[in-house]
Amino acid sequence: MKSKFSELPEDKQEEVKQRYLQGDSITSLAQIYGVARTSLSYHANRNWKKELELQRAELFSHFSNSKKSNFIKMSESAIRVMTRALEDMADRPMPPSIREAKDAAVILESLDKITRLDDGNPTDIIAEKPISISEIKKKLALDPFYDEGEDIEEIEFKEVEDGSNDAN
Repeated sequence: MKSKFSELPEDKQEEVKQRYLQGDSITSLAQIYGVARTSLSYHANRNWKKELELQRAELFSHFSNSKKSNFIKMSESAIRVMTRALEDMADRPMPPSIREAKDAAVILESLDKITRLDDGNPTDIIAEKPISISEIKKKLALDPFYDEGEDIEEIEFKEVEDGSNDAN
């Protein structure tokens, strides 16, 4: 008959806990220390699980932070490379080829999107113009379930400064 976890000496209990926190399974620890798996599972779930979750959260946070710093370094390097290439293309006596000009336009578009995102503005400009009541009626005439006796609510639109439509 296997013993309970609480019957182990304190130094062995701490050793089991540390091995659990390092990733050893409850089943293997129970076999190694001659403890009932259910007893060890009870202590792990009740006492150590939160500590294990905190350790994992710290590990992921550290990974995320190092990933961010590496991404920033790569971004800075890419910006320096693009700056040098574009400056060289702009300063050379020979005009850029169509391909080079197209690539520069793509870079400019990407930089514009990044700037817009940093400013909290949308990256895509989408303009939808309202359609008139007569156009709606023409489209609805194709719908076999449309009842001509129903009134269509008219909504007036006015153009605002930022180019979006605003319903009154």
